Amino acid sequence: AQQIHGGGKEYRSSMQEIKRRIKSVESTKKITKAMELVATSKLRKTRNQLDELKPYYQGVRQTCAEILASNKGLKDSAYLAENKVDKDVYIVISSSLGLCGGYNANVFKEISQQIKDEDYVYSIGSKGTNYFRRTHQGPINTDFASLNSTLAFDEVTKLVKSVTDLYINKEVGSIKIIYTEFVNNLTFKPRTVTLLPIDTNEFENIEITNKFTIFEPSPEEVLDSLIPMYLQAVVYGYLVESVTSENASRRTSMENATDNAEELTEQLLLKYNQARQTAITNEVSEIVAGANAQ
Repeated sequence: AQQIHGGGKEYRSSMQEIKRRIKSVESTKKITKAMELVATSKLRKTRNQLDELKPYYQGVRQTCAEILASNKGLKDSAYLAENKVDKDVYIVISSSLGLCGGYNANVFKEISQQIKDEDYVYSIGSKGTNYFRRTHQGPINTDFASLNSTLAFDEVTKLVKSVTDLYINKEVGSIKIIYTEFVNNLTFKPRTVTLLPIDTNEFENIEITNKFTIFEPSPEEVLDSLIPMYLQAVVYGYLVESVTSENASRRTSMENATDNAEELTEQLLLKYNQARQTAITNEVSEIVAGANAQ
């Protein structure tokens, strides 16, 4: 009887432990559910920004296409020159917050495949900044690290001015950006895009409304004013797209975490009921054994 009674205590102790785990998992589930709702709200907001930005971006892109198509031999613009320099400058967009699935890991993988030790890096996002401080040997600019949080267009203007100055002064061979392309709420992939020198082949698939537009005072001067606007729109668009991908990745990650918490709770409840049933059976056996002993 004493041996059975001891077994009952063991099962009751197990039940208390399971109850503590269930309570802990339920608390975690509340947090992940709240984070999922916040990420969903931010995702909706940044997707709207992305949709609103497209008409402006496409308009500037269309005008660039017209100038380049109308002036195939245009070579005097500094933005079309090819600098024969081994160093490049990269704008890299990562996140400043965690719990967003493989978002940053995929960006880091793209970085390792693209960026050389001597390249200049403009890091947006604290996760990328910490990564570069550990791994990159070249110069790192962190002046715009908070851009993924503020999405301030005036800061994007300063960023574009800073990197284009490096290009115009022939300190770098090209300007590139690593961002995360938003395909849909479940699909997003890192991409590397060359911003300068401008590849005129990018515009060949755009329908040109008038290939004989006259630009005053000259196509070169119009292009030199237009291309910074174009780059600002593109960089801002890629920034918003990356933040949208981050929020989509975090929403998916938190949704999966919430589902896993629910599944774990069900498993723990099953174990609790099994332990409870075993404890009751042991209590009955203990009473029966005591009665038989008398």
